[in-house]
Amino acid sequence: MSFLNKFRGTAETFALFLLTFLLCYVSSHLRLPLLLSMFWIVNALVAGIFVRYPATHRPINYVVCGLAMFLNDYLFSGWWLAAILINLANIIFIAVVALGLRRLWTTQHEQLTPKQVLLLFPVCLAAALLAGTWGGIASANEKTPTEILLNIGLWASEQFSTGLMVLPLILSFKRSQHFVWQRTSILAVLLVPTLFLGAALVGGPGSIAFPLPVLIWCALVLPVFVSTLITFLVGILEIMMVYENLIGEHRVDTPPEIMTLVSIRLGVAAMVLTPFMVSVTIDAIKTLNRRLEIRANTDFLTQLLSRAGLFEKLAEIPLQPGRSIGMIIFDIDYFKAINDNFGHQAGDDVLSELGYILRRDCREQFYIARFGGEEFALIGLDSDAEQLYAQAEALRQRIARHDFALTDRSLSITISLGLAVGTAEKGEQWSTLVTRLVSQADARLYRSKAGGRNLTTPDWSEGSQDISDQKQT
Repeated sequence: MSFLNKFRGTAETFALFLLTFLLCYVSSHLRLPLLLSMFWIVNALVAGIFVRYPATHRPINYVVCGLAMFLNDYLFSGWWLAAILINLANIIFIAVVALGLRRLWTTQHEQLTPKQVLLLFPVCLAAALLAGTWGGIASANEKTPTEILLNIGLWASEQFSTGLMVLPLILSFKRSQHFVWQRTSILAVLLVPTLFLGAALVGGPGSIAFPLPVLIWCALVLPVFVSTLITFLVGILEIMMVYENLIGEHRVDTPPEIMTLVSIRLGVAAMVLTPFMVSVTIDAIKTLNRRLEIRANTDFLTQLLSRAGLFEKLAEIPLQPGRSIGMIIFDIDYFKAINDNFGHQAGDDVLSELGYILRRDCREQFYIARFGGEEFALIGLDSDAEQLYAQAEALRQRIARHDFALTDRSLSITISLGLAVGTAEKGEQWSTLVTRLVSQADARLYRSKAGGRNLTTPDWSEGSQDISDQKQT
């Protein structure tokens, strides 16, 4: 196991080296001059990996990533001391973000919360200011104090805006998203380029805020990662459009106007964080609602549906007229004696283990609920009386053969069952049909108890067969 962990760690370190070197190479050589040079995503991406996957956040990986950055500059630019000094600024940004957010993500599948999202702004700002100050001074090359300040502003604003666009993308990534595209979500995505066109036509500094309403709409109707990806693309394109003077109407190649670019970068960074906060908040609310629904509709002891949960589940199924529905109602024989003789904890242990057996053996054929106390109900779709009786008898015999483990002993129990099969009438709702079946099955359950318990009284018991016949079956 130790060897496997060492091998995994070495593989992660090597992968980080290759990823960092490749991203540095692409960012340095395969981009358009000036336009895409405004984005250096390496730092935010590596920092995001350290936060998202805490096992990779090790001192050796800082050294490896710094070495990859240095080698890229040395091999393709011929820098030596300058490469060390400048890339130290990149390491500063990565370290501040990784250390500042290290409590943000304790496991790979943990869900982000709005409180955690709020940390991104101050942490990225601190990292950008520290890295920008070092990078701006290290790359000054005998510039005047004003030029050095402008250089620091460009460094810090680029790292800040890129960090706030890239980090949410990494932290919100999920391998599987159970999402169905609907009309509203498709329309929200299609409106994004429309608002970009409007921003280009109207112009002016305020045009950079045009996409914000539709980005918030995307945050409301799309999964977190999809919404964050759209926001990331919008932020990148907006800064590029400002640089190309398509929106904002500012020149950015003179010192006074460089500060305008810095200002717009900061504005875009603040803007892109808003949809991310909305999206994460909505996702947290949906998760909370799902948990509340599960808690309300699930019996905590047996992990089966509650009575209300059974009706909620059935309400999701179309009920066609003439459809045959079978119901089994049973309870545990002499359950009060178990509580009296062995304690209520023993009774809870029996119920919990019985719930496990039902989930394991009957979930494929039935919707199963704990109706209350020691009484349970199973509903099967498209059942006939003979099939339902065979299933009920198999369950009764399985329970009777099972040894239920208590703290200091094992215990055998039996159950008594009552069955009912009904056909849905035209216009009948599930609540009406289930209530009718419960009444019938409950009456037959009492016949099983009156007949000596550990019996199954089927749907036809009022007809050709009586209880004494069933006892011999």
